[in-house]
Amino acid sequence: MDQWNDILEDTFAGSIGGITFVLSAHPFDTIKVRMQMFSENTSILKTAYKIFNQEGPFAFYKGVISPLFFSFPVSVTLFACYEQYMRYFQVDRYSYQLMHWGVGGAYAGFIQSFATSPSELFKIVFQMQISERTHKSVLRCIFEFVNKEGIASVFKGVYSTIFRDIPQYTTFFIAFESTKQYLQKEKGYLTIFDQFLAGITAGIVCICFSYPQDMVKTKIQYEILESKQNRKYQGMDGGISKCVKEIYKAGGFKGFWQGFNSCAIYYMVASSAQLVGYEQSRIFWDTYIKH
Repeated sequence: MDQWNDILEDTFAGSIGGITFVLSAHPFDTIKVRMQMFSENTSILKTAYKIFNQEGPFAFYKGVISPLFFSFPVSVTLFACYEQYMRYFQVDRYSYQLMHWGVGGAYAGFIQSFATSPSELFKIVFQMQISERTHKSVLRCIFEFVNKEGIASVFKGVYSTIFRDIPQYTTFFIAFESTKQYLQKEKGYLTIFDQFLAGITAGIVCICFSYPQDMVKTKIQYEILESKQNRKYQGMDGGISKCVKEIYKAGGFKGFWQGFNSCAIYYMVASSAQLVGYEQSRIFWDTYIKH
């Protein structure tokens, strides 16, 4: 019975965290994707103004249905795997456990990559529709790609997603748990503001360790719109090495950080909202449902 209660709690809290993550910062993600895909050197404000001026305010939420549609499996998988790891190894949540935080985050990041990859693939397809709407809905888009290329098309970029998500969630949970523990030791308890602060810290730290990989992933996944014979990023590693070489050749090391400002804001806002939603959902469950 306790095991089922844990599963239900992880599912409930993870789903709320996923929804708050998507809704809070999708506009910044749209700006980030546009900055990654267009090579001109521009700022967040210029890119945002261009989107607003040419496509209107709702353009910032292009592609939001895809991450919302997938937010349940993605966020639930991430937090459930992390909590499962912590319970399996009986990790003391009130002591400094750097290794367990990191390994648990890497394990959770690896597993949830298989849910994240399709979500972000279709999100990017919709975000890059600028002048005309070729794809009307997420489900139609999924059926179209599956019908044309098979189920493997849905997982284009999964290797690059794993390449990004393992370091991202290793550092994400280390930063989140260590900040929480520091703040809790100071006062003996955590407020919503403390959870918010821990989320901001986790967001900025994890994106610093994973943004270049995110750039690679975006370019590889956007190639789904090309015909098979015109795709460059293929091979045993899913095209990662070829994409890395191409980005470096075009822009050097700076090329991997194009759009970083928008992504940093995106992750600070989204991670703080996600983790506050997640933590408050667990408190709500323990207070009103569990007992």
